[in-house]
Amino acid sequence: MFYKQWFFIDKPVWNNEFSFEQRINKRLFVPEIIDLDINDLDQIKIQDDMDKIAFEDFWFDDKLSTNYGLKNFYRIKIKWKEIVFFDNHNHAFYFWYEARNRWVIWDSNTLIHIDEHADTRDNNKIILKPDSFDLEKIFNFTNEVLNVGDYIIPAQKEWLIWDIIQIRNTNNLENYIENYYDFKNKSNWLILNLDLDFFQKELDFIDYDLKKKVILNAVEKASFITVCTSPFFIEQDLAIKVFKDLFWNL
Repeated sequence: MFYKQWFFIDKPVWNNEFSFEQRINKRLFVPEIIDLDINDLDQIKIQDDMDKIAFEDFWFDDKLSTNYGLKNFYRIKIKWKEIVFFDNHNHAFYFWYEARNRWVIWDSNTLIHIDEHADTRDNNKIILKPDSFDLEKIFNFTNEVLNVGDYIIPAQKEWLIWDIIQIRNTNNLENYIENYYDFKNKSNWLILNLDLDFFQKELDFIDYDLKKKVILNAVEKASFITVCTSPFFIEQDLAIKVFKDLFWNL
């Protein structure tokens, strides 16, 4: 089991590659994962150690944005299924394969990807099927090769992901209601992959209740759930507030 100990990434790889030469800070922090009861979501905290930066890059106006993520990653059980809650979204790649190794899911999953971004850039890096069962290799691939925008395609090329339902706007939400809301998921595995940046303030024109309705329906259908806080794209206190609103009463 990996992520049981926090660590820094200090090489120009992973998300640390962004603007590495221009940044004074040369390392990013990854916290350890802990178990959390669904009734204890008030224990979720934002990182308060100023040396433990989760993501750092320049905006288009050349202003450096220094971002702190979660104090811990969290593994949360709801009913018979599991949520893994973390900050930078490429960590989802590792947790999908860990779930497959535990037979929570298997290959050929449908991915419901609810996110401000598609996260489907192709970095032309792959992991081979035999290596995909080695969690150390998956962990290294996640934290040395992938970043927040390119972690889905390698999983698709390796056949962990078969189909992707992208939900990024009102039309996508309404299409889900029309085509998937009453669908009974019996024949294949389904992963819900939620980025809470879908609730950033600039997207408030998308109806909150519609977002919540679709997400909770996908939660019921999913075999496995990954949720991230995207420190670069949404204020972390808002992300945690939304997470609690979505999941606390399940």
